[in-house]
Amino acid sequence: MYGGLLAFPEGKNDNKYYLVAQEKPSPLSDAFDEAYFNSLFDQDIAKLSLKAFLATEQRIPGLGNGVLQDILFNSGMHPKKKAASLSAADRKALFDAVRTTLAEMVSGGGRDTENDLFGSPGGYRTRLSRNNAGQPCPVCGTPITKEAYMGGSVYYCSGCQRM
Repeated sequence: MYGGLLAFPEGKNDNKYYLVAQEKPSPLSDAFDEAYFNSLFDQDIAKLSLKAFLATEQRIPGLGNGVLQDILFNSGMHPKKKAASLSAADRKALFDAVRTTLAEMVSGGGRDTENDLFGSPGGYRTRLSRNNAGQPCPVCGTPITKEAYMGGSVYYCSGCQRM
């Protein structure tokens, strides 16, 4: 997906995604701690997959389909796994993966699958993306699967990411 830069006079932006995001802590802030993350599971999530849980409804502001691939890979979880099925240890692993993966992406200047305003690719090397679908997993060698899911694509390693 692509983004844009818009400027609004203070108080004049009525975009629902912006307004919802303003009410929640950034996943890179101190306010986004493990207790806050666990509180997200108290919402009506029984039927949501991890992809839907992470990338819809602005539960975590700014987190979308492109970044969730590496978050789920780093946590060892399948994108179709039900969010309500996570154990306390799974939640901790997912929380840690959200924080560390996003911090690495920011410190690297963005993902290598996207360009900045000057046309330069980001320095964070994605582990799972359109660039490595069908290639061997960097951990176990199983081919990376690309699959249509929820109106987009998911990439995962069936050897490393448990359902």
